[in-house]
Amino acid sequence: MTPLWAAGILVSGLSAGPSIAAMGTLQGDFTVNFRTGPIAPQLLPLGSRVPQVANLSDAQQEELDELLRQAQDRVSARDYAGAIALYQRAIRIDPNNARLYSGIGYLYVRQGQYQEAIEPYRQAIARDTNNIPFRYALAHAYVQLENYNQAIATYRAITEIQPNQADAYLGLGGVYITLENYDEALKAYEQLGRLLPNNPQVYGAMGSLYLIQKDYRAARDYFQRAIAIDRNRSELYVGLADAQLALNERDGAFRSLQEAVRINASDAEAQFLLAELYRERGNEDQAYRHYRLAVQADPTLLAAQAAVGAMHLAREEFVQAVLSYRRLTAALPNNAGAHYNLGLALWGQGLRNQAVDAVLRSRRLYEREGELAGVDRVDALLELWNVNLDDVGVAP
Repeated sequence: MTPLWAAGILVSGLSAGPSIAAMGTLQGDFTVNFRTGPIAPQLLPLGSRVPQVANLSDAQQEELDELLRQAQDRVSARDYAGAIALYQRAIRIDPNNARLYSGIGYLYVRQGQYQEAIEPYRQAIARDTNNIPFRYALAHAYVQLENYNQAIATYRAITEIQPNQADAYLGLGGVYITLENYDEALKAYEQLGRLLPNNPQVYGAMGSLYLIQKDYRAARDYFQRAIAIDRNRSELYVGLADAQLALNERDGAFRSLQEAVRINASDAEAQFLLAELYRERGNEDQAYRHYRLAVQADPTLLAAQAAVGAMHLAREEFVQAVLSYRRLTAALPNNAGAHYNLGLALWGQGLRNQAVDAVLRSRRLYEREGELAGVDRVDALLELWNVNLDDVGVAP
């Protein structure tokens, strides 16, 4: 006989989404996310002296150094507003010192105040026009603000000053991908390929671009070229597996994902996709293991949470199932299926009232979405649980 809790295990509307490789994040010589560009530069280390620009007296230099020491203390205490105020006082002593302006810009970035960071970085660049890190920081702020035209202009300015700046081409490619201007993204990566021939990061970037464009054969070829040069990057194997799955080369994808998790067991995307293939092959134990590893590596990977939650339910591991579905309902408060499954898990744990509340919330969401089949499913479950619909305020 089917246990009461097992009526209708489902979560609707969840999928893995684009893989990590498809999003274009590469690690290694270039620590760059195609969608964000290079990270902002760090502040000067505690106690370091900012290069003097003005002809300061000994007393002024001593005061400047003390202000910067205090600013670093404020940063350590996460008092960023206090640190900015100290940097502004330092600027009054040495108004043409570009590093002081960049310090203020960085502090705004630390707080996520990207608009406020723009002007300090512009002032820093005006005083030190050939400083490449300042321009990367400015581009980063523009990307965060989704001011992509200014980000493109900033990256291009970097390549004009120093044509060998690989990160700038990666940044350009990332912005163009965001804008879905794949031709320009390809041009940026081709320029990078000429700059760094036979570089696995470049081939990986090309593979990711072709994945997004759904040119899976080209993507597969570029990922294979990257792996032939460097066999120790899990994200390259995940990208290759994505392309192989799209080409229905499932055995090849399985081997690629096995290699990815061997290299990096914390690669959540690889663990999830490998679990999917194990499940497809009928190996439920290995699927369960890799779903759990995916969730451990990244609790925000919702498709993995949904899959492992369903398997917890099937195995009557109700405490773990409740944890999985609480994470899902927190992330997807309007997903009727997630609330339905949470109710199943709570019922299995013996928490009757909470279970009924969860499935009633699911029912309201199904009603709002016009999904009558979902409403009927909830009503049937409540009847199975011997819950009187009138008692819970549901009109028959």
